[in-house]
Amino acid sequence: MNTPSLQQKLRSGRGVSRLVFVLLVLVIVLAVVVMIPGYRRYQRMGHTVACATALDTARRQLAAEYMFNDWENGSAKEAKRLVTQVMNGWDDLCPEGGTVYIVYNAGDKVDTDLAWDVVCGLHGSDKKLCTRLNSDYVLDQLREAIQRERLLGNDYPEKLGFTLHGKSYTALLVDEETGLKRGTDLTLGYSGIVAFYGLKGHSDFGADSSADAGEIFYFSYADEKHCATWRSDDGWTGDSYEGMR
Repeated sequence: MNTPSLQQKLRSGRGVSRLVFVLLVLVIVLAVVVMIPGYRRYQRMGHTVACATALDTARRQLAAEYMFNDWENGSAKEAKRLVTQVMNGWDDLCPEGGTVYIVYNAGDKVDTDLAWDVVCGLHGSDKKLCTRLNSDYVLDQLREAIQRERLLGNDYPEKLGFTLHGKSYTALLVDEETGLKRGTDLTLGYSGIVAFYGLKGHSDFGADSSADAGEIFYFSYADEKHCATWRSDDGWTGDSYEGMR
């Protein structure tokens, strides 16, 4: 029995239909592959716009309170309470789960300036400020985590969990400084958000007989754009602090 050749198959109606179907599937797959990056960019843009809209509404409420209720000396805690009340919540202000902060407006003010601003650590336009806010927020979480670990008898935990922008991350204990000078997009061997900490009394790096063992004395944080480093003896440094007055 003779087996039909490929050319004969393609000449038949069934062969042509099969070839058209395969080509159609390939076209659809290629179209989806091409569209995915564009869709993700569109989605990110939508989240950014929605976040900016929500935070602008929060600022308007702060402005109204400032102008009509003589709220010039209100505290950050009061500002957060007001925004939470008006916006029916705080943790979901950003539609993408970005961590939101109340930030003091330093410098000279005019009558229309607000004493406090609302900034999203994920979508804020000032990326250096976002890194500074996020790193300080993470360091506070690690300090609290250290206290919990010490109560459990673990003075030198090798890793600590923290949350940021609605996601969970892990900070790692180090025996020496990481040397991070910039964001992870510009640093080989790193990606995304990373955090490291050094503890007093842990290795020669953390040797300090005058200090309580187990306390954080070194902290290094980096996101895709910038980094921030904290040391107990000289405070915050890193490229996110460059150019500050």
